[in-house]
Amino acid sequence: AAAAAAAAAAAVSMSREAHRARCRALARRLEDAAETPVQYMKLKAHAHAYQTHDDDDADACAAFVACLFATFATCEERFDLIAEVVATTPGVGKRERLAARVAAAMRDVVARCGAPARTMAQPHKNYKVERLNDGLVCLRKFLTVEAQEWLAKSAFEVGESDAASAEAGKGFFAKTAADEGALKLNQGTRGRVIKAVDDFPGETLKELCGEAVRVARDADASLPSGFNPTTVLVNFYKDGAEFKWHKDSEDPKLIASKTGQPIVSFSVGLSADFGYKYSFDDPEHKTVRLNSGDVLLFGGPSRMIVHSVLNVHPGSMPGNMRGKMLNGRLNVTVRDIGTGVIDTSQFPAYRVSYDGVQAEGNV
Repeated sequence: AAAAAAAAAAAVSMSREAHRARCRALARRLEDAAETPVQYMKLKAHAHAYQTHDDDDADACAAFVACLFATFATCEERFDLIAEVVATTPGVGKRERLAARVAAAMRDVVARCGAPARTMAQPHKNYKVERLNDGLVCLRKFLTVEAQEWLAKSAFEVGESDAASAEAGKGFFAKTAADEGALKLNQGTRGRVIKAVDDFPGETLKELCGEAVRVARDADASLPSGFNPTTVLVNFYKDGAEFKWHKDSEDPKLIASKTGQPIVSFSVGLSADFGYKYSFDDPEHKTVRLNSGDVLLFGGPSRMIVHSVLNVHPGSMPGNMRGKMLNGRLNVTVRDIGTGVIDTSQFPAYRVSYDGVQAEGNV
């Protein structure tokens, strides 16, 4: 009996801790989503007022719902945030009353604007989160098929060379004569191009990054907030290709404080083995296989990991991407370089300087 009671107490404790963790994650999402800090603080005040008033205080409930929709809701997004607020509200009676008012408010928004549209930035319904280490998170099957197709199409559109040969231009490939094959890459078995995030059409790439960072931060609070995508490296690998061990450049001040914004790395096409370790001198490394649709993020304490593409697996193209892109592995890596300045004269090498000093980890 004593053992059963202890087990029950432990289960309750774990349940409470899980609920607290869920609430902390929601608070971070709400703070990130609010347009201003003032709006977020106002929402917190209304939430506290509703939770501490009597269950039958309709005015507090109405004020809380009004603040929720005024702060976050548009016709296309944020319904998920509001639903999570309802789900985490303590007290069955309060939760039911809040849910009823939220449902009525949602019906009003849908009547005026139409149902919220699903965008490519929304993750695949079956995605999984793998927290590999502090600041190192893999989002499995995160990209929908539509998002993968869009990334492949857009990357090849912005990545074509502006010269007759791949080596002479600023793209990662050049088209060749029909009898010579489809494309020639600018670095042998690998092609690379460096672009601004605004070179990609619309806001889709920014939205994909924002959603990936949000989900990763929910799983790992050591990833810093405030990610602002500025620079995109597109790498395309033929099957069997490799890439050397290296670090990605970063502002020296952020390296010292281990608060660097995450690298957001999208994989489309063939699978690859991604090796990583925390020092060039480490005799051993860990390997994670990245498949089409996966997103890898490394920032904060893992921002300066030493990493390598160890192998690109032939024959691993998923069926839904066959015929949608050239056979190979597409890696779209998005960065927030802050005040960094890229030396475009060194292309295809990636050279970034901060305050006139070249950063560590350029490749």
